[in-house]
Amino acid sequence: MPSKTRPDPIIPDHEVLRKIGGGAYGEVWLARGVTGALRAVKIVWREDFEDARGFEREFEGILKFEPISRDHPGLVNILHVGRSPDGTSFYYYVMELGDDVRSGSDINPVEYEPRTLRADTKQAAGVRMETNLCIDVGLRLAEALDHLHERGLAHRDVKPANVIFVNGKAKLADIGLVATRDQRTFVGTEGFVPPEGPGSAQADVYSLGKVLYEIATGKDRLDFPELPDELPPTEERKRWLDLNKIICDTCDPHLSRRKISSASELADALRRLQRGKRRRRSGMGAWVTSLILGSFVVLGGWEAFKDTPWVQQLVADAPPDVPPEPVPVRMGQIRIVSYPEGADVIGIGGQRLGVTPLNQSEPVGTEVEYTVVKDHYTSLKLRETVPASAVNEPLRLGGEMQSFTPPEIGQTWKNRNENFLPVGEGHLSTGFVSEKNWKEFTSKSNQPNLVFKILTASENGQPVKVVLADQKSSDSYCDWLRSDAIQGGRLTDQHEMQVRPEENFNDPADVAGSEQAKAAGLRPFHVLVRLIPYGRIVITTNPSGAYVLLNNKPIGDTTVPLEYSRVKPGKFSLNVALEGYKPWTQEPVMEENGSLTFNLVMEENKGVRLDRPWKNSLGMQFVPVGAERELMVSIWETRIADYEEYKPELKRNQRNNKDKDAKNHPIAGVSREAAKDFCVWLTKKERKEERITYSHEYRLPTDLEWSQIAGLNELANHTPEWRDVHAAHVFPWGPNWPPPDGFANLADVSAAGGRGMQPDRVIPGYKDGFERTAPVGSFPPSHVYAGDKQYDIFDLCGNVYEWVSDDLKPVVPPHTHYGVLRGGSWSSFQPSNLYTGYRNAVPPTIADDIYGFRVVLAKIPMKTENDEESTTDPDNG
Repeated sequence: MPSKTRPDPIIPDHEVLRKIGGGAYGEVWLARGVTGALRAVKIVWREDFEDARGFEREFEGILKFEPISRDHPGLVNILHVGRSPDGTSFYYYVMELGDDVRSGSDINPVEYEPRTLRADTKQAAGVRMETNLCIDVGLRLAEALDHLHERGLAHRDVKPANVIFVNGKAKLADIGLVATRDQRTFVGTEGFVPPEGPGSAQADVYSLGKVLYEIATGKDRLDFPELPDELPPTEERKRWLDLNKIICDTCDPHLSRRKISSASELADALRRLQRGKRRRRSGMGAWVTSLILGSFVVLGGWEAFKDTPWVQQLVADAPPDVPPEPVPVRMGQIRIVSYPEGADVIGIGGQRLGVTPLNQSEPVGTEVEYTVVKDHYTSLKLRETVPASAVNEPLRLGGEMQSFTPPEIGQTWKNRNENFLPVGEGHLSTGFVSEKNWKEFTSKSNQPNLVFKILTASENGQPVKVVLADQKSSDSYCDWLRSDAIQGGRLTDQHEMQVRPEENFNDPADVAGSEQAKAAGLRPFHVLVRLIPYGRIVITTNPSGAYVLLNNKPIGDTTVPLEYSRVKPGKFSLNVALEGYKPWTQEPVMEENGSLTFNLVMEENKGVRLDRPWKNSLGMQFVPVGAERELMVSIWETRIADYEEYKPELKRNQRNNKDKDAKNHPIAGVSREAAKDFCVWLTKKERKEERITYSHEYRLPTDLEWSQIAGLNELANHTPEWRDVHAAHVFPWGPNWPPPDGFANLADVSAAGGRGMQPDRVIPGYKDGFERTAPVGSFPPSHVYAGDKQYDIFDLCGNVYEWVSDDLKPVVPPHTHYGVLRGGSWSSFQPSNLYTGYRNAVPPTIADDIYGFRVVLAKIPMKTENDEESTTDPDNG
């Protein structure tokens, strides 16, 4: 069936450029990271799996593979793994980008096509690869599989399309099918899967053998074990025959006859062949060789030994080397269509195959790629693996082609009902904007406060009703017309439309009206269309690593000199920020096709640095968490004193207010929404005071972050509810109940009989000295870690429950959704409520005198303009 149509994925910290591959188990997109480096991003969609179990199993496989991938040069490096923003639609992983099939490591994002072993074999068009290259590729991949298998994983889909070249070296890619070894879900590609089925280490080795067969012979894997019509030249033939023997020993369809069944055995055989050594013998062959050599020594020579009856009988009984029967090729039918018909179909390598509708035939399991092109239409990129069902029913590829008629330099152009004539490298409308087009604009755009007048003007000697408008209204019209033309395939997003007003005009029928319009700044106008003459900026900072915003949209950082080449002419805002340094702001002017360079020496201030303890303007103390320098946590729960700065009018009704140290008690009686509002207020306040930059924000911790702070190691790919159900029954103080006296502010004997407390709802015999809340920091600290450094943190157990930002689980309205509170409170007395992994599920709008919150200060993941839901460029403001 045709490829599914989905929205472009949103990947944090990456600008998604275009789709470059795909199949039954996901899509591969070309993306640019925040440093400007090009990456490949694999997207695996939940809807492609029959059930959630299979989807989660694949995700668990990639989580296991991610740290392993960077430990071997024969595996494509996985740089990051994550889920879609909604947590359910897809998961993704970011990989190093392979070479271009034509230009190698010199990548042009517009024309990029990955160099895979499949692409190499298609370019070779049935011609085998040089033997030494085959040995090198096979050895590298066998060692990579051995590395994978030793860690309990299997690839399950080794084939040429999943071997990619990085800096000219082969690497095993598309690890989206990696799973725990011997997990027998049927995946893989026909012809590469052994008769006993996929999922094992042995099956991976068989698949790699078939890959070696294709590149060493130039034939299809379904032709195995047929030899090519022409054997290699004499000087290469012996080495090639030795390689073919290794392939046959790996790919025998009878499992019991395979002499090579592990990746380490295959690697050893190829390594010895590469070094010109003979293969190691094993089993009966090695035993017989030892016996013969020993007999040679005893009897004085082979000539004296070879004719003995025992040796003759041993030779006669040896099984013949019978090649396996070839597997018949199953051909799938393909029907390539387009609307309109008559489009050219281009295959790999630029070969023109015919016009649509077009019938093709390819072996089942083959990954086919076609490009459908037609003048004045956008191209269709088609890629699919031929399924077994295509043997009886054609695989239908293609669909409707979108009209695409952008202006060409020197040629007339038509947009809707307006004609445009070439002017230099642009196009100018032949007439003024008419009353008819203006009315359509006003009815569809719903623009308020437009200033305009309809008058009669002369065009080519004929009176016409035209629009006179001020500059702002005219610009709004051009913006609407441009969007309409882009949606209709008549412009690209690299074009702009500009107002060209007419200063000299007169309405013979309304001279007074003409003069009034001129006085009011109203003019009839033409529309100019041209490619945007973007300018370029280059920014370096000392120190490096600053975060850069263009027109309030992030464009990257200065870890290396930042170059950005899509700055529109005119004034623009530029903001540069670095932790611990004063933000730099300027509003320069960019000339058409201009270039500006900024070499900035950043000025230190008292702003935050996420790698060391810090105190903010409210006196809240923060310490780092983890080794990534992206998160700090308040060592205390948010205090009444902190919250009063946010709401000076706060009327407290807590008994703690009578205490002399009341302001140091944690704020209580707040909902999750109120806690989030406090974080938004504090973020704005301290950005204005230049204590934090626009790359930082105060917020509630996520459920997983709270667990990390509390010392729990939990899985990221589950909901808080799942983690709650599977939480270990361990308390913050250890495995035993009850807690030691004075460990935390819990429901102790002093709370018995207090306001709202029943005498039996306390921990028998436990004493902490506080009836309700206690001043923050009153109890011994826990510890949070940042790399190899340890910091104190207080009240992770007791005092008040702490809101986190997550919902308990996704729900569909009108069902009630629940927020999550962690850590217990001064009223907690039941053991099950005091496990470190316990989640208290409460609607996020509910406030109670046992609910408070703790704040984290986080680095905001950089999202360039294409990562946002909005399509607005930073250059547009």
